[in-house]
Amino acid sequence: METEKEKEKLSLLLVYWIEHNKEHEKDFTRWAEKAKGFGEIGTKVYEAIMEAVEHMEEVNECLFNAFEDIDNKDKKDKNKK
Repeated sequence: METEKEKEKLSLLLVYWIEHNKEHEKDFTRWAEKAKGFGEIGTKVYEAIMEAVEHMEEVNECLFNAFEDIDNKDKKDKNKK
């Protein structure tokens, strides 16, 4: 079924997006730390970037919940058969 293929693809995409976001989080954090050395403005820049990191973590939680929903639904459906 096309729907099953799409579910499988979305499941893989969700994992990819989560991992991709984690890489961005690492880069953001690294650059936020560097921004601390920019003098007075550095603290504001650091805080803004770290806020973005927090939001990325929230995004990843949402994506993971979606992944779990798809993965668990598929397992339940297979167990019914």
